[in-house]
Amino acid sequence: MEVVHLPARGRELDETFRPVAVHHTDTGLTRHLERGEEIVLTDLGGDFHSAKVLLIDEGPVYHFFIGARLSVDEAAGRMSSLAESRSA
Repeated sequence: MEVVHLPARGRELDETFRPVAVHHTDTGLTRHLERGEEIVLTDLGGDFHSAKVLLIDEGPVYHFFIGARLSVDEAAGRMSSLAESRSA
């Protein structure tokens, strides 16, 4: 699972019911994401959020569905489960 930083405040993310669009070059990722992939987002306040790639436009531009806020432990758990699955 990847972590993507969004230049937005948590409250802005909590109040949106529309997908959030982010260009790949703004994600800091070295690989491209896939449709349906689940990720962890961070915001300007340092909070974590669950998210899923709903759509990918040319560019590529990712359209994320923002899910629930995650505690630090929940975000770390998602990241460690990814690391375990990649090493298996």
